[in-house]
Amino acid sequence: MVMTAPASSCTHQAWRSGVTSAAFSARKQQALVVLLAQQLMETQFQRADRSGTDRLWQEAAALEIDPDRIVHLMYSGLDGSDRGSLMAADDAWIRLKANAPQRRWGLQQLHRRRLAQRPATALSPV
Repeated sequence: MVMTAPASSCTHQAWRSGVTSAAFSARKQQALVVLLAQQLMETQFQRADRSGTDRLWQEAAALEIDPDRIVHLMYSGLDGSDRGSLMAADDAWIRLKANAPQRRWGLQQLHRRRLAQRPATALSPV
């Protein structure tokens, strides 16, 4: 008799259910974002634990998560324990960012352009 794991187990292969690896990665990142937002809400707002808050923000930076995404969830006015609402708010933030026009310039490009326009200094002290 051969025993197999049920389809809902951790051995379930996403490609068989039509879920792409990009969609899976996006959901996995969203789960991390929601978890960090929940932990930050508790640590920063309820416990006022500065060192814990700093540690969580460092973790978010190490994971290269946009801090605006987490801040949006933290100050959304939603209950931090309601994962479904937080995920819906995060989905709305993602759609908003996807539809937002991209800036064609940044401070770094402006600074480089200004340096390129400076006159060259003379090498001889005459």
